Amino acid sequence: MIGIELPTLNTNDSSYTLVEWLVPDGSSIEGEEPLALVETSKASEEIESTGPGILHVLVGGGQDCRPGQTIAYLFESAEERDSYRASAATPAAASAPPGAEPSITNAARALADRHGVSEAELRGLGRTVIRTADVEDLVRRAASAPASPERHLSKRQRTVGAVVTESMRTVPAAAAYARVDVGQAEELARQLSERTGSFVSLPVLLIKAVARRHAAHPLMFAALTDDGVVRESERAHVGVTMDAGRGLYTPVVHDAAELSGDRIADLLTGFRSKAFRGTFQAAELAGANIMVAPHTTEGMVLATPIVFPGQTCVISVGAVDDQVLLDAQGTPRTHRFVHLGLVYDHRVVNGRDAMALLKDVKAELEAPAALG
Repeated sequence: MIGIELPTLNTNDSSYTLVEWLVPDGSSIEGEEPLALVETSKASEEIESTGPGILHVLVGGGQDCRPGQTIAYLFESAEERDSYRASAATPAAASAPPGAEPSITNAARALADRHGVSEAELRGLGRTVIRTADVEDLVRRAASAPASPERHLSKRQRTVGAVVTESMRTVPAAAAYARVDVGQAEELARQLSERTGSFVSLPVLLIKAVARRHAAHPLMFAALTDDGVVRESERAHVGVTMDAGRGLYTPVVHDAAELSGDRIADLLTGFRSKAFRGTFQAAELAGANIMVAPHTTEGMVLATPIVFPGQTCVISVGAVDDQVLLDAQGTPRTHRFVHLGLVYDHRVVNGRDAMALLKDVKAELEAPAALG
């Protein structure tokens, strides 16, 4: 008998949700293959078998589980599994310890999260299995009740809050800003979009421009360890803040300096779809050593994001702003400007370093031929 333990999928959550088993209880497993889908506050991750055997499920779909918990066994034979079941005090499907959480279907949990229904309210229903109809009933009752000034934050938003709090507590941040004429960059983005069929945008070119400066500005892609040592990175892995109405995500464009503009554009398009559906894999959210934060809603000029713990800087970009300036002959011409903001960990990066990176990124975007 081999136990299948739930690994630690991230450092933000003390518990996860086992969304569903990908193979039925009692199935014969041939080797390493996906067994279950587990959801954290940020992503969905497949749990694989550790070898061949007969699957015996201990934690049902929709239930919460913790890192290190044994969620299933693999038996050498069906006879060994039958012997275990016969000797167990309770069936495998009900093998959770006394006081275990109710089983909540994935659809019910998503609906509860969307309407701010708390875990305590779900447990208060006193049901063994909580389905969508149960959550809908809670929402209807809440709507008919007198208005309350309180609103429960979703699990995902509480995780975002924890990261922000940790950043504010541990990172002494400073900021610098630059104004960039992006007229040529926008024209390049248009040409690339027409030629490749991908949606190449200004943030795509910004990601490429930032990644290309990795070798010249290694401290901007470094991590400060607890013992005061800076660990530099070999490649530029650029995270992108993204919110499609389902919470904040930070997917990562790995090896961004090696990718073409249209390839980065295709990755961002896929990330937006996953942000809307909430279907990221953990690997897609891991490994960033610098962050780009687009704030391109019309009218947004400046943004000052947080430095994510474990990184040294984040670059924001605002919306494009048209300005009329006189050229050398005194003729009025319209220019397209954005403001780049660089927030940095002042323990590692000084103002001179920050302005040098901004100057280089500004140069890349104002003469963008190498970004295609």
